[in-house]
Amino acid sequence: MKTILDEAKELSSQIVAWRRELHQFPELGLETPQTEAYICKALDSLGVPYRKGVGGHGVVALIEGRPGKCFTWRADCDGLPVVEQTPVDYASKNGCMHACGHDAHTAMALGAASLLMKRKDELNGTVKILFQPGEETGNGANAMIADGCLENPHTDFIVGLHAGSIAPHDWPAGTFGYYPGAFMSFLDSWQCTIAGKGGHGAFPSLAVDPVLIAARVIDAWQSLVSREQSATKPMVLSVCKVRTPGAAFNIIPETCVLSGTARALSEEERCRIKERMRKMAELIAEASGAKAELVWTRGAANLVNDPEATAEVVAIGRELFGDEAFLRVPLPTTGGEDFAGYLLKGPGTFLLMYTPSSHGPTPQHSPRFEIDDGILWRGTAMAAGSAIMWLARHGR
Repeated sequence: MKTILDEAKELSSQIVAWRRELHQFPELGLETPQTEAYICKALDSLGVPYRKGVGGHGVVALIEGRPGKCFTWRADCDGLPVVEQTPVDYASKNGCMHACGHDAHTAMALGAASLLMKRKDELNGTVKILFQPGEETGNGANAMIADGCLENPHTDFIVGLHAGSIAPHDWPAGTFGYYPGAFMSFLDSWQCTIAGKGGHGAFPSLAVDPVLIAARVIDAWQSLVSREQSATKPMVLSVCKVRTPGAAFNIIPETCVLSGTARALSEEERCRIKERMRKMAELIAEASGAKAELVWTRGAANLVNDPEATAEVVAIGRELFGDEAFLRVPLPTTGGEDFAGYLLKGPGTFLLMYTPSSHGPTPQHSPRFEIDDGILWRGTAMAAGSAIMWLARHGR
């Protein structure tokens, strides 16, 4: 009798095909109508019932077995505003890119739907698969939750997975990573406007240069992590954009606007860095005759994996793949994930999967991001296998 791993391996070429087709037309944020249509067409071909238009363009697939509890698997499906620079023949041509593996997540989830439909009569309950847009903007999970994705039937347990080509140490390809407890940071963004006095670039003494003040602020902010934060507690402050509206090469602008992200793992640290950034910017600007205003946008919560749920999923995974396939991630990460929103509603966990490319490690959000999609069948097997085995233990 074939195992779920055998069936997933046999489906590998289809999983790769789904992923490479999705890779060619990435869409952004919650506006993913083409991706939604593609997912629905694939589910139609598999005979899987679904609800579309959830939270905008999300899709909820439903595989119903015998009456029982509901296991949910989440796959995100949006891309990034990154111009692709990979050598692959299926590269995106629309100026955006799947530079974070969401095309792979969607393909693996479609594979799981295929395997589960073939075994639905064996399911001791229901499996729900969420195809979620808006992860990169941090609002997709909450949009789908607000539209009832966790209800009808009620989700009793949820798992998510992220593929990537960078892993701690020298992990073998296809290895899964886990971390019980606070795993990922708050997903906050901010904008700081430095208001000076515009003038001619040839006569800086008659102006108050907001660009120079912004440079001082950026430099000072770096000490918040390097000198004020404990080295044992991860924190990141990144200035990702600097712009001067309406400026030219010979004009000192009126304002300079900085924007970026700050990441912390606790509410206390989150509040502290916000207030220190604000105070530093205001004082530096005031000392130069300018003003600074910091606007902070609270994003997705920090992702906290339920320890008991994590232990159970890891045990299931090791039963499927062997002990060596599941390794504990050494430290929490300053990456953010709106999957945290689901974990606030009930038990579950979020996993990593190491999928290195043949060109070496390529970080997420890079225009050169690549993965080995030939091993995505392992993610499909994990999704389907964990659903079957969890329901077998808890379905009634």
